[in-house]
Amino acid sequence: AVSPAVIIPCLMSLSSRGYGVAKGIPTLVIAACSADDVVAISGFGIFLGLTFSKGAPLWKLILHGPIEVIIGVSFGVFWGLLAQWIPNKGHRHVAFFRWLVLLGGGLIALFGAHLIHYDGAGGLATIIMAFVAGMQWRKEGWGDHNPVTKTFKRMWIILEPVIFALIGTEIQVDKINMNTLGLSIVVLLIALLVRMVGTYFAVCGGELTRKEKIFMAFAWLPKATVQAALGPIFLDNVIKQTPEQWEVLGNKEEWTNMGNDILTLAVLSILITAPIGAVCILGFGPKLLSSDNPEEQSEEEKDVESKH
Repeated sequence: AVSPAVIIPCLMSLSSRGYGVAKGIPTLVIAACSADDVVAISGFGIFLGLTFSKGAPLWKLILHGPIEVIIGVSFGVFWGLLAQWIPNKGHRHVAFFRWLVLLGGGLIALFGAHLIHYDGAGGLATIIMAFVAGMQWRKEGWGDHNPVTKTFKRMWIILEPVIFALIGTEIQVDKINMNTLGLSIVVLLIALLVRMVGTYFAVCGGELTRKEKIFMAFAWLPKATVQAALGPIFLDNVIKQTPEQWEVLGNKEEWTNMGNDILTLAVLSILITAPIGAVCILGFGPKLLSSDNPEEQSEEEKDVESKH
């Protein structure tokens, strides 16, 4: 999953200077970013549920994933529509109550999904409800920079360092297997390369130029927020298992090592891709994208002339 927290500020910087705006490249990248996160969180939730469901009947294992998706999408759509109607647009404190409804819905989804043992449904529902609410608010005339979005951005200024601090405290450097660390980096680099090639060919059906396709491949490189949120979950679930459950699951130490490896790989993906991705977007954007801003166009022409 790519990180909106890294990508969106970089793309907003480029779009404010007119780069890629004519062909809607910033909008395309951000929209695909959201869809990518939904798929990643859904997939993670499904496989997490299957992993810790050993000993359950076969039919339950088969239906666990689809049920999580159905619960997450259904609750997300319902609560997203609810966020439009409670309160109505003409209410004096509409911004505050819409923020409260959306925040409350996210908390209910996450904790409620955990209570019914369909953890993956919580994260999926949270993304879906925000997406649906945003669509409904746009129909009423609210843009992307509405009061609710601004409030969540202010919260994120405080909560973002907290998430990364918490994931940092989970890492035990003395327990990191150096052999596993090297293999993790190799797997990460191969996955990034395959993803970039796949991204290039995925946008071949449109009217983008070769340079713009290359930019799209780099634009989906950064990873941070989703990895920080999901990275510790496997290890956390391992710690929460009871002695009776370990009789079914097997060796606790082996599962703990797997949890540490997953957490280490999540941290590595953040440390490697977030800064490199941000630099690539801001650095390659002016080189690979055309601008409809006259001032930027004149600067590009001057750069070309100076090279000749």
